[in-house]
Amino acid sequence: MQIRKATKSDKKPVLDFCQSPYSGIDYIANVWDFWLRDGVFLAMERKGKPIGVCHASFSKNQVWVEGLRINPKFRQRGYGSSLVLKTEQIAKMKNYKISRMIISNGNKKSIKLAKSLGYKIEDKWYLYNIKPKRKQSLVIPATNSKQIENLIDSDTYSKSWKWFAFDKPAISELIKKRKILVFAHNKKSLAVGIWNDSEIDNDVLQVGYLNGTKAGMKNILYYIQNKGYEQNSKRIQILAQQKVKLNMKDLDKRMLFCLMKKDL
Repeated sequence: MQIRKATKSDKKPVLDFCQSPYSGIDYIANVWDFWLRDGVFLAMERKGKPIGVCHASFSKNQVWVEGLRINPKFRQRGYGSSLVLKTEQIAKMKNYKISRMIISNGNKKSIKLAKSLGYKIEDKWYLYNIKPKRKQSLVIPATNSKQIENLIDSDTYSKSWKWFAFDKPAISELIKKRKILVFAHNKKSLAVGIWNDSEIDNDVLQVGYLNGTKAGMKNILYYIQNKGYEQNSKRIQILAQQKVKLNMKDLDKRMLFCLMKKDL
């Protein structure tokens, strides 16, 4: 049994034992070639064949662990733990201090595995879907951090199913890229949202953070629906903290996820 870098030839045998709990098609099929070039993509090999994989990407002070897959025939043997620990070892060598991952709230075995490795639930996030539609709103891109400082109630935000530190440098960069949206009334900011185009699916628009009053958040979503309509997005994904209560027509609540964190 050995852990090595994943290769292009590993793709078919790995996908043969992978099955998504959502649609039967695992998303790693779409990102495999990108993962070969990005971060660290590891495979566990047994008798010349891959029986598991795990990917890690690095940003600022963090390693993001994702895509952990083990052949069902070889589960409950510690192989998943070995792959995660190997990514952590590499991260420590590069002086990264935090490891994060996202797990479906219903995937109790994976949550138990993460906790056994020292991860804790940092927050819980809901996935919602909403359809692109022509809408009107008074939402504008934020131009300075003071507009939103009272609306930031999270240490992280999401981008393409990765969570990043929501600190001052990140806010400045997001404002510069016009990714932070704000809804204001009588010169008072009532809601904030962060949007991005998915790096996994070309035709998906995403909201990676949302907070504010009900009316304010509704306007943020109107803006996103209209943006999705204008750029012919197939669908819109919204990721919002469990404590943020969203209630809007056409809003489809899908799944709850646990954001896991470990200090390295």
